[in-house]
Amino acid sequence: MTTKNIYLQRLWEQGTYYQTMKLKISKILADFQQNYPEMRVFLMGWGNTSQGLTPTTVTHLVNASRRFGDVNTYSSYEDIQGNLQLRNKVSRNYYLKHIHREIKPSEIFITDGAQGVLTGILDLFDPDNVVALQNPYYPSCYEATLLSGRTSFIELPCIEEFNFIPDLPKEHADIIYLSFPNNPTGAVMQREKLQDFVNYAQAHSSIIIFDAVYSSFVQTPGIPKSIYEIDGADQCAIEICSFSKSGNLSGLRVGWVVVPHHLKIADTKDGELQNLWNIRNSIKFWGASNLAQQAAIGLLSEEGETEIHSNVEYYFANASLLKKALETAGLVCYGGTDNPYIWIKSPQIQSSWQLFYTLLHQTGIVGIPGILFGSEGEGFLRLSNLGHRKDIEDAAFILNGCHSITAADGIMQ
Repeated sequence: MTTKNIYLQRLWEQGTYYQTMKLKISKILADFQQNYPEMRVFLMGWGNTSQGLTPTTVTHLVNASRRFGDVNTYSSYEDIQGNLQLRNKVSRNYYLKHIHREIKPSEIFITDGAQGVLTGILDLFDPDNVVALQNPYYPSCYEATLLSGRTSFIELPCIEEFNFIPDLPKEHADIIYLSFPNNPTGAVMQREKLQDFVNYAQAHSSIIIFDAVYSSFVQTPGIPKSIYEIDGADQCAIEICSFSKSGNLSGLRVGWVVVPHHLKIADTKDGELQNLWNIRNSIKFWGASNLAQQAAIGLLSEEGETEIHSNVEYYFANASLLKKALETAGLVCYGGTDNPYIWIKSPQIQSSWQLFYTLLHQTGIVGIPGILFGSEGEGFLRLSNLGHRKDIEDAAFILNGCHSITAADGIMQ
């Protein structure tokens, strides 16, 4: 008798992040706009970018499309590990140039963004391995852990009192997910603290899955952009990066993951995990779009790097406008300096959903309730700075007209 995947069933029953976003929040917005047609809504919950593809990206896409459209220059399947030219550029133009570390092209695997690899990387490890997750967490990491059959995990609380930075696991963890700059809190980890995690991983034969998707947004001096800035990390860490936000490629879907040659766990030797990941990809993935990879090659050119910097500066200007207005309205704000998100709370409102409804009804601003990122997110709301400047300015104008954001009776639904 055929039966369903019980872990997928459990996730569906408890409600995934996507279900809540697409069903519950979308319905709330539809009802709100029907009841208050005169109010403008500002969508700041989703991480959609707004600035479009850069000129260099467009040029590379157009030129590649012409090559693919000519029978004499057409190419079919790309190398499963990724276009060698792109892997060389990631190696030289990112790691060697900016991180000052040698990461070989053979250690770099091109991906279709970060989402698939953040969740799929667990295929490398035994289902009995214990996973440690930050709380608040990026929901897909939590959901992928449950979907893989791991019904329990270690929580690493990231609380306001300690700047949303977790302590080391107090019990043994085989796999540790770390996200810095962090989504959703906007926190960054100091070099010394990251070294502590690397030391822990080496001492316990553990693996760190390091989500560095927002590394291009780091501007605070001394904050690591890559875990490979830390001594010993190439022996215990896998790093995941993406062009989705910094290069506005969230629709084209391209990024990379580094599986170092010297990465080892208890029952492996040098290079074995690399080979296993390649085998896994040959079964489940088969490579990123060759057209999307051409866009990424453009972004790693000198001109492309300038355009990435311009994108990031645009989103930071958004953050500065929004954060100042939020604080004027009496809200406590974190993030927005090394990360495209602002993590907010109200001294008067204890519930994330109450804060969501209050901000929506008083200003039209839509965020994501912090409770959707885990229990330690209760009382907070995540806002994205990736929108259009005019929308940010208009939302800031409304906020500046509010003396304070306070809960009103009857708003919570």
